[in-house]
Amino acid sequence: MKNFKEFLLQRKTASGFNIRLRCFADEYLNYKRVHQNPIRILDVGCGHNCELFNYKQKEDKYYACDFYEVINAQVDDYKVINFNEEKLTNRYGGEKFDIIFCGEVIEHLFSPDSLLSEMMDLMNEESILILSTPNLGYYVNRFLLLFGINPLFLENSSEVKLGRKFKFLGQFNKTEGHIRVFTYGALRDLLELKGFKIVKIISVPVWENVVDRIVCFFSRSLSADNIFILKK
Repeated sequence: MKNFKEFLLQRKTASGFNIRLRCFADEYLNYKRVHQNPIRILDVGCGHNCELFNYKQKEDKYYACDFYEVINAQVDDYKVINFNEEKLTNRYGGEKFDIIFCGEVIEHLFSPDSLLSEMMDLMNEESILILSTPNLGYYVNRFLLLFGINPLFLENSSEVKLGRKFKFLGQFNKTEGHIRVFTYGALRDLLELKGFKIVKIISVPVWENVVDRIVCFFSRSLSADNIFILKK
């Protein structure tokens, strides 16, 4: 089996600005309305295209990191980091950031606990961490399990998706590299265990359809994805 970095490099995540990223950008702009001074932003797992950089206001400094050697964006500062082998605090030792983005990253890590602790070390008292990850308890997954079908977001093989039975559910598609998948409750438990204060939670759909939007309005535990706005 290839090492984890090589595996992820083969699975270059699809780009495109979606509902979740729009919420990230909105929370950044909300923070800017209160904090007028130039701020420092760290995008952990920025991806190839670093879409959030396009929403940065001119006076702010945008740092980004991921395991790709080259990204398709001219950010202020980019570092190559393998999150399963290196520590953020070793690369950004002594630095503090006002906003940290961490979208759809922790499910790819052997130890999300370590990354959360490292991000907290990079925050000051006024900083916020904006974090998201898919929800294993998604209402669709609960129906799939009733019929013995492997849930969405959960992957068993390191190469292809299995147990989905049908191609439209992803059977035999290449995997996304998910290692740790959380229910809403499990993620809350982990964040509280690591000492974070939850400021706000936003439930968002992964696929833009009416049912998912309605579910997000009524239930965090049944939504496809949750965005947590956190303070230390």
